[in-house]
Parts: sequence; C-alpha cells; structure tokens
Amino acid sequence: MKTIKLLSYGIGRYDDVSPFIIADNSLELKVELPNINGEFFLIAKNNDKTVKISLSKYEPAKIEGLTAGEFNAEVKHYLKGVLIKVYTIEPLILKEVDGSISAMPEIVELKTQLADLSISFANYKEEANKTIEEMCNDLAKAQNTITRLLDFALACKTASPYLTDIPLKEE
Repeated sequence: MKTIKLLSYGIGRYDDVSPFIIADNSLELKVELPNINGEFFLIAKNNDKTVKISLSKYEPAKIEGLTAGEFNAEVKHYLKGVLIKVYTIEPLILKEVDGSISAMPEIVELKTQLADLSISFANYKEEANKTIEEMCNDLAKAQNTITRLLDFALACKTASPYLTDIPLKEE
C-alpha cells in the first residue's frame, strides 16, 4: 500500500518515491486527508481507463486492472456539492516486467533519464574534444611540413645556378 500526502498548495506526493511492484495489477492507495469538512474523491486515470473513488480517512482506495503506461490521479475536495480544491497527484510510470507491473514516480524516472543523458553528453563532449585536439595537432603538423617544404624549395632555388632566372612570384 502506498500513501499519498496532500500538500496545502494543491499537490499530492507519494510518501516513498522508490520504484515498487504492483501485485495482481491492483494498487492500494492511502490518502492522508486534511482535517477539514467535505467529501474527497480520487479520480485516477490509467491510459484510457478512468475510475472515481470516494475516499475515507480510514480505508485505502483500491484501483484494479492497471496496465503498463501512465497513471495519473487527482483528489477533488467537495463541500456541499461545490468543488473546493483539486490536488494533482504526481504521475506514475507503469512498466511491465516479467508479467507484473513496476511503478515509479515520473519525477524519479525523469531524473534517471536526465542522469543517463548527462553521462552520455559528457562522454560525447570528451570524444569531441579529443577529436578537435587530434585535428588541431594534424593541422599543426601539416603547417609545419608545408613550411619546411617551402623553406627547402627556397633554399634549393637560391643555391641552384639553374633556378636563378625563375622569379619567386609572377610580376
């Protein structure tokens, strides 16, 4: 059973953000309701399936028939039939693993993906820097070789009695 804490600014967070297994494709949620009058309803959506459950302070809500995909939920607070407040619950990412469903809060999934992308980018950047360094070294070697070749050609021209009539550049 997972517990959802409703925060005063309209957000609901799971008490434990670590990944967990959903047994028998059903999820039990205990929502810590604030001590105020009114009725609270959990509206949960898993892919195309939506359920609406009346919440109690003492009994958990059970959502059955979950499938891999996204799980979004919100808690609506009504007083005398008037909607007072909506608490948006952080989404879960549901993945099928060996016949059962694994759930992870979306923020944790995004942080994991971001960490993986950061590592990939750092590796790419390191390889790119190595490639740029190699290209700069190759360019420096080529410039050095061309300079030495031109120096050699100039030395040959000035030292050879046969090449004295050839101008260095066209006039």
